[in-house]
Amino acid sequence: MTKLSFLSLALAALLGCGTDSADIATTPLAGMVGGQAWTFQAGHTDAFLSDGKPDYFATLYAEQFTPCGFAPTGPHLIVAIPKATGDYEMGPMRNMTFVSDNDNKISFDGRIVVDTATPTTVSGGLVASFDGDNEVNGTFEVTVCPGQ
Repeated sequence: MTKLSFLSLALAALLGCGTDSADIATTPLAGMVGGQAWTFQAGHTDAFLSDGKPDYFATLYAEQFTPCGFAPTGPHLIVAIPKATGDYEMGPMRNMTFVSDNDNKISFDGRIVVDTATPTTVSGGLVASFDGDNEVNGTFEVTVCPGQ
């Protein structure tokens, strides 16, 4: 094997090792946000920020609350969830933000799958990471707020 062939093979292996190709767990979305254990409880979209866009501007929380109303404080995720079913890679135009203690970590490294999209909910799974203190994997169901 030539040095160029070996280098090309090694580079391809490294590029394929990111979160993008990772499997999405079938358990509820959970992991770490801001170095704290985090498990998804409820989420909703933002009608104004999602209007006319291909993705929902959604916020996911580790606390129960009434969606489309006042949201809790504390560590949460801001996710661009596609409005159509499918399997999507995250990147600069479709990403996720880990929010904790006024600190935002934007991740382009991940994958999101939308299994169902109705006028009232969108569900699927995602896997994403920023660093060891900010990584999540699992399933979600988010309320689509009126006006979508």
